[in-house]
Amino acid sequence: MKRVLLSALSVLALSSFIAPATFAAEAPIEQKTAIVSSTFNRPTSVQLTPNALVISAYRGSYINQGIPSYTQLHHAYVIGQVTAEDLVRAAIAQGQLSPQTLSDAGYINTVDTKLGSLNQ
Repeated sequence: MKRVLLSALSVLALSSFIAPATFAAEAPIEQKTAIVSSTFNRPTSVQLTPNALVISAYRGSYINQGIPSYTQLHHAYVIGQVTAEDLVRAAIAQGQLSPQTLSDAGYINTVDTKLGSLNQ
């Protein structure tokens, strides 16, 4: 079961890197310019995708912030001990996300969905 879960998470992580690259390769020059300039306008902190954030938490990157890892993470999410906002706050504390991420409802909702699907 763990191998299946780790394989599924790996596939999800890879797909989050492949899809933007495919889009950029097929986009007209105007869109490519917009993609490049939006990349340079981002804050200097590293921006994790929601999927990468959940995978990092699953692997134990936020244990020091009180976020459990592996199956304990899913259990804590199910019983309400860990929320998507908690995970985002932990990443902000480590400098992996900008504080503005907490006000991004789409990002929070995606993290919430990914947390809910950890055990599937």
